[in-house]
Parts: sequence; C-alpha cells; structure tokens
Amino acid sequence: MPTLTWEALEPRLQELLARPLDADGVSDFLFDVDAVEREIWEAYAGLSRAKDEDTSDETAKAAYLAFVSEVLPRLEPVSDALNRKLLGVDGYRPPAALAPAWAAMGDAVALYRDANVPLQAQEAELQQRYGEIVGRTRVVLDGEEITVAAAAAKLEETDRGLRERAWRAIDAGKEAHRADLDGLFLEFARLRERMARNADLPDYRAYAWRAMHRHEYTPEDALALHEAVALELVPRLRAQRERRRERLGVATLRPWDLHVDPDGRPPLRPFATVAELEEGLARMFAALDPELGADFELLRGGWMDLEPRANKIPGAGYQSYFPVSRRPYVYWSAVGTDADLLTMRHEAGHAFHSIATERRWPLLKHVADRPEVNELAAQALELLTLPVLERDRGGFYEAPDARRSRAMLLDRVFGLLVSVCQVDAIQHWIYGRPADALTVAGIDEAWVALQDRFDTGLDWSGLERARTKGWHVIHLFQYPFYYLEYGLAYLGALQLYERALDDPAGALAGYRRMLELGGTRPIDELYAAAGIEFRFDRATVARLADLVAEQMAADEG
Repeated sequence: MPTLTWEALEPRLQELLARPLDADGVSDFLFDVDAVEREIWEAYAGLSRAKDEDTSDETAKAAYLAFVSEVLPRLEPVSDALNRKLLGVDGYRPPAALAPAWAAMGDAVALYRDANVPLQAQEAELQQRYGEIVGRTRVVLDGEEITVAAAAAKLEETDRGLRERAWRAIDAGKEAHRADLDGLFLEFARLRERMARNADLPDYRAYAWRAMHRHEYTPEDALALHEAVALELVPRLRAQRERRRERLGVATLRPWDLHVDPDGRPPLRPFATVAELEEGLARMFAALDPELGADFELLRGGWMDLEPRANKIPGAGYQSYFPVSRRPYVYWSAVGTDADLLTMRHEAGHAFHSIATERRWPLLKHVADRPEVNELAAQALELLTLPVLERDRGGFYEAPDARRSRAMLLDRVFGLLVSVCQVDAIQHWIYGRPADALTVAGIDEAWVALQDRFDTGLDWSGLERARTKGWHVIHLFQYPFYYLEYGLAYLGALQLYERALDDPAGALAGYRRMLELGGTRPIDELYAAAGIEFRFDRATVARLADLVAEQMAADEG
C-alpha cells in the first residue's frame, strides 16, 4: 500500500523552515505550506479509510500504525516551528478570513510540548486498538450471525419479542468486549492526564478546552446547559415517552421499545439496496437545491462505503476529506432503515460543507475546524430536507410515512440533546479527578447517577449491567469531549428549522452562506450568517423544546 514517507516529506519541510519570511512573503509561504499539508492529510485519510473498511486487514492496519507512529510524531515539532514562524512575522496582520486560523495556531503553540509527541502517538495506537476491539463485535440472533446494523434494524419491528431478542443479542455482542474496553479506557485516561500535566494544565478538561479552541464558553457554561436540559427538556421527553408507552399498550417502556412505531405500523423501509439509497439521495438533494444535488454527485463513483459487512466498525459513520483529490468520503453501513436515510443526510451535510469551503477558499486554513460549526452543517441538513422526504417532491416516502419520518427525527433530537448532556457530564466527572484514582466501578457508578438525573422513563429492570456500561460511547475513546457540540449544533439547527417553517427559501440561503464561509469567521458570526444565534441558555432550550413538542404533537394528531 503506497503511502507518504518521512524521508519524502522532511526535505520539503526543512526548506520551509529555513526560508526567510517577511510580511510580504506570507501569502506565498502559506500556499507552499498548504501544498505539503494537503499531501499529508490525503495520505492520512486514505490510510484511515483502508483500515476502517476492513478492521481485519493486517496490511492496512500496519500501514496506518506506521504513519501515526513514525510520520505524525516527527511532523509535530515541525508544525509547531511553522506555527511559531508565522505567528512571529514582524508587521504581519492576517486578513479577517485567516484570523480564526491564527487564533488556532496560538492555541497549538501554547499547548505544544515535545514530551507529548510520543504520547500522542500512543493515543493513536490506543484508538486503533479500540477500532479492532469493536470491529470484532458479532451478533447472533435466533441462531444466525448478522451484523450489528442488521440487528439494530430489528428494533423497529412490531413483534416485541423479536425486538427484545435483537436488543439482547446486540448487548451480548457488546458484553463480549466490555472488559477489554474498560481496561483500554483507563489507559486513555492516564495518558491524557500526562498530556495535560506536560502542558502545565491542571487536568485534561482544561487541555481539551484549549485544544478545541473553546474560547466562547467555559466548562461552567457546559454544566449550566446540562442543568437547563435536565429542567426543561427531560420532563418533556418523559411525557413523550409516557405517551409512547400508552400507545404501545405496555406496562413499562423497555430499551427495545424506543424505535418501533407506537401505533403498530410496520417499520419504514425507504430503500432496499445501497444503489437505491444513492439514487434517492441524489434525487432528493437536487429537489432541495440543484447545486447541492450536483455536489452530491462528487461522492458517487467510489467516495462512499455504505455496504454493511463484517469487520466494519459497528455504528460508526463519518465524513472525511481528501484534500488533494478534493473529494469528501462517507463511511456508513446502510441496511434499509429510516435511520440510514437520516445518517446519510447528516454525513452529506458534512460533505457539502467541505465542498463549499473548498470551492470558495484556497487554503486548508480556511476550513472550519470547530465542531460547533461542522455539526451545524450536518444537523441543519437533517431538518432542512424534511419537506423533500415525500416521493412526489423528490424523496423516498408517501406523505403519511414522511410525517412518520419527521416525528422520528424530532423524537431523536429530544433524545440526543439529553444523551449529549449525559455523555458530556461523565467526561467532566472523569477528567475532573486524578487518573490514578479512577476505577471502572467508579465510572460505572457515576454513569448510573447521571442516568438517574436524566431519567426519561425507561425500565432497565434486569438490565443493570447494560445500563452501567452506557458510557462505552465511541467518542470517549476516540474523540474526547467531542460530544457537547452535537447538542449546541442541534440548538442552532432547530433555530434554522424554526425559520424554515416560515421562510424555507431564506433558511436554505442562510444555510448555504454558512457553508461557504467555512472557518473564516468566529462561531457567532457563522451562526449569524445562517440567520440564527449561537446560544444555549435555559430560555433558548425551553423555547426550542416547545417547538419540537408542538411539531411532534401535530404529527401525532
């Protein structure tokens, strides 16, 4: 498998470091740096794709590990030196479109320590181990081995016994590697604490906050959002789930009762094959906006891996970008469900963001690297496409099923906002104490306490083991502290949806403006470009929760 070697990179990087630089030469210098960076991240994207498409491929695994353990660690001190060189140019003031990138470079310089370079390589190796462990998940349902995605689709079936067996089969597949994940996470926690201490910070939360450039809000603001959601949204979701219980006619609502249609209608199956899914998405995006439809065509012809199969990472869906090829890439396992359709709208939003930014701006430094913005691009598209879900408008469904799909999405928004706060809260708890004092039992206990705080009416009787391991979320292992952004972005996306109910064309135009700006403005200005506000106070949470509840009630009626 061809890849980019350090021997090929080093002379080019050393030339950049040795080159004299003044204010007049910064523009040309940035383009030369950009050319090298594109090759680096093209190689990384390709290696990541190969090892994720088949977690059992030892050649792909070895190539990826060689890159993250031999190339990236050597790149870190060079990147730091390049950042310092650019930040130190006398008399240079970056244009407004590069001001966020300059601020991000300042954060990177403040955090950089030589001692953390090998630790970051170790973290990448642990992340690879995580993918291998969960990639081995096997689900045996009624004597047949099936993929996790196929088993999850059974949770929508009207046969409650089948749903329970499917849920328990998935849980058994997870149980097989829970002990491995417990031990692996403690390794992550100890490693991350060392990185924070090396950077002269009190804990990993402080390190992550700076690394993620979160200057607009504090950890205390995040904790305030948790409280707002507990007070304003949890009671509404409990009421919604009580109505679900009544409509299902069951004594208590169990974990396998959340995805079935509460009125006993068969599951939504918008497509039968991946080819049908791609054709339908192309048709739907073209109906929403011809330019988005044209952009979707850039994903076709080999830039999506959507077929479900063994040795893919279960439940993993993402968009990555190949900056030399100038193509986004989407990874998912689609089995014909409404959830698949939703995931693909989400990942297409990320792809459209990448394409729009690339089209307008010349440098990777113009690309948005803030998840609060990137997730807005994805989650807003989930909601903006609701009017074109109907088949006669370019989508997949007849009108009654389109309403069902909308109700399912809004219910998911409620649930995700609650789970976002719970997952974020456990990370505040974990990284707020010494890693040596952490135990698996302690994390389990803290998670159950959070389950109680954010209780939405599920009956976990007899399922206590599964309940305690709800913190085994991919983000805690692979993307620490990257979860809150889903909630912040949904609050923005709901504002855009609110606007679209009265002015769909204006909402779509605002969305497009935000995409095209990439990362060239601060977060509040990017949200403002879309015609919304970056805010998550209790009053905003309450207003948007009422909006969702009203829309869901209209669909139920």
